[in-house]
Amino acid sequence: MNITVTGRHLNVSDSMRDYAEKKIKKLEKHFNQMIDAHIILTVEKLDHIAEVVMNGDGVQFHGKEKAADLYSSVDLLFEKMEKQVRRYKEKHQMHKGPEKGEGATIDFTSTQGKEVILRQVSNKPVDNVEAFLQMRMDKKDFILFKKGVNKIDEDQTLANKNYAVIYRGSGGLRMVEVPLEANSNAASADHFVAYSLDVFDDSVSSPKIEFKKIGPPDMLKLTLHEAIMEIEKTSNNFLPFFNIESEYINIIYKNGNKYEVMVPAF
Repeated sequence: MNITVTGRHLNVSDSMRDYAEKKIKKLEKHFNQMIDAHIILTVEKLDHIAEVVMNGDGVQFHGKEKAADLYSSVDLLFEKMEKQVRRYKEKHQMHKGPEKGEGATIDFTSTQGKEVILRQVSNKPVDNVEAFLQMRMDKKDFILFKKGVNKIDEDQTLANKNYAVIYRGSGGLRMVEVPLEANSNAASADHFVAYSLDVFDDSVSSPKIEFKKIGPPDMLKLTLHEAIMEIEKTSNNFLPFFNIESEYINIIYKNGNKYEVMVPAF
């Protein structure tokens, strides 16, 4: 397990670094494969803050705690993360519905009598190219996925709710994402960023894909009810949209006589 400790505008002492590493390393027992953990320590006036992002068993966990001193904040953070991991493991073990790697599903009838399935996507972080290849392997023209944090910046808040959608539209392939730095304002679609995709080589072994930023996305802001009405009046089989009720990116699509909606797994 790889553990890194950095200070945000703070020099971390060897004793503090050793304490934080040993404390967080105790969480390794809850995982089959604990890959890495990044701890960030901060002092803001009277608050001593400890924050961590962990990747284990294909899932990314985040926590943040503050106390009167850094040692106490690390203790509180450890307790919080242990509870968070245990809750996830218990929920994951109890859940039997989706296939491996999928999230939970909820089946209900919408206000206009349509049968709708809400399908949480996998919360395993992946990069843009992996998501594109997964979309191609699934033989679909869309995918909603959680973006991985490959490089952690100690000046960022690491909630990692930066989900993204790749889809094939009339103008070609597009990606719309919530950048990591906009997580605290994710309720506003104005923070989303759109990209065009140029695929030069989509081989599984070494794909060559260029993502070009094209500015704010042209994404509809709808309720789920409005999204169903919108997709019914068009010939499209799917529709990425900003759900103004949940305040996040969704994809609604037809599956036989039913509608399924891809939603983030928060």
